[in-house]
Amino acid sequence: MKYRKIILSIILIAGFAIRLCALIQLSSTSFFNPALMDKHDQKTFHLWAQSILKHPVYVNGDAFYMAPLYAYFLALLYAVSGGSIFFAGLIQAIVDTVAIYLLYRIGRTIKDEYTGIIAAGLYAFYQTVVLYSVTILSDGLITFLNILFIFSLYKALENKNRLSWILCGIVFGLAALAKPTILAFVPFIIAGLLLWPDNTMVYPLKTNKKSFQIAMVLLLAGLACALTILPVSLRNLTVSNRFVLICTNGPINWQIGNSSDSTGLFCYPAGHLLSPVSIDFWKLLLKKMFLFFDSYEWPQNLSIYIAKQLIPVLKFAFVRFGLIVPLGVVGLFLAARKRKNFLFVSFTIVQIMWVIMFFITERYRFPAVACLTVCAGFLVTQTIDEIKTKKIVLPFVRIAIAGLWGYIFAWTPGQVFNDMYWKIFAKLSKTNIVYNLQTGNNQLAEKIATDYKKLLPQDPDSHFFLACVYAQKGKMDEAERELISTLELEPEHRLAKRFLEEIRKNAHPH
Repeated sequence: MKYRKIILSIILIAGFAIRLCALIQLSSTSFFNPALMDKHDQKTFHLWAQSILKHPVYVNGDAFYMAPLYAYFLALLYAVSGGSIFFAGLIQAIVDTVAIYLLYRIGRTIKDEYTGIIAAGLYAFYQTVVLYSVTILSDGLITFLNILFIFSLYKALENKNRLSWILCGIVFGLAALAKPTILAFVPFIIAGLLLWPDNTMVYPLKTNKKSFQIAMVLLLAGLACALTILPVSLRNLTVSNRFVLICTNGPINWQIGNSSDSTGLFCYPAGHLLSPVSIDFWKLLLKKMFLFFDSYEWPQNLSIYIAKQLIPVLKFAFVRFGLIVPLGVVGLFLAARKRKNFLFVSFTIVQIMWVIMFFITERYRFPAVACLTVCAGFLVTQTIDEIKTKKIVLPFVRIAIAGLWGYIFAWTPGQVFNDMYWKIFAKLSKTNIVYNLQTGNNQLAEKIATDYKKLLPQDPDSHFFLACVYAQKGKMDEAERELISTLELEPEHRLAKRFLEEIRKNAHPH
């Protein structure tokens, strides 16, 4: 028992340490300052949080377009820290470390302690989660609240008291305010309670009749959830004169993922909305299913493939989607054999299906991935248990199926770094360099300009902007050298020509 606690402690410490290092290294890149990230959700949340600090209820005077909880969470962190982006990232790193521990507890509940340790380890070192956990985006909080909910649901079933069910309802309400798609799980909660092997779910009650017990816990948790969501609904009604339960972007996201010209990824469509009874709808759904399980990390707002070249510590986050999911899918079927696991299994399936029903991005997959880490742990421990009892064939077949699954979905697009994300990186680099030069932060400007040149050496502007930084720091020889490189790549670069002439003129005034 003692060494298992030591292993868990090491995982938690290492998980937090790698997130803290990622935050520190991220802070010196062009992906850190959300105020400079035009057309990115980072800037949207940043400005939204600032609006909340000015007008906590009125905000922008309309019903919320996106789920508001993260923006309010960010506003709170800004209020405490005086607007520090680094502080916000630090708190998010702590929150995600708690999520690691919760996955351990869930794994222990679903099967055993070793399952929980494996789940915690997989999540702690999942590269994409590590990056997003310290970024000004809502996905870390969404994932945490989803994990916290399924943990609190099993805890309520274990404790069998009113307070636990009320807390479970509050967490469910908060999770809905962070991402309303969790509401799709409600029918499965009812089914899971009906299948639960114990009739007693809350005490003291006059009767242990299962239908009455279920009605009571649904009343307690449902009322707590409704009261948690109610302030947002009333606020939307007050400022916009229309009833909006949480936010309005659901139909728009449905249109993005289910139009006749939808790609299955985030791309605003122009075609008509497909009917769920049409063949084309189901063909597109099948395509999105393949995209979901593919090992490629489909970017939106941030590309892990570019970020990991700027953030060296991400190399130590060795876990990828393609490792977790094949093991997790097979483990999911194993876990489903026990009635008590129905709630967790159906929760995992709902987390997968809501993404497929809308559109695929790597960050939308996080709650499903978190659940699948537990399922992966389940498969590993079950395999070890069976081998110990000299069962060889069945464990081998399961591992072979997981390997085949991983092989089938291991294909990636022909170009990992597509042109659009390189262009975004170049634009963000230029914006950050100019901003930092204007604000006197020449050291950070040089770091970002150096990264820009390192990653895009064939871009003439990467050399030109580095030359500007060198000139600002008085390094005229280095500036001249970079301007010459600029003109070698683009002989007609007007600004570089003028700048080089000016430097040489000042160097040789006579």
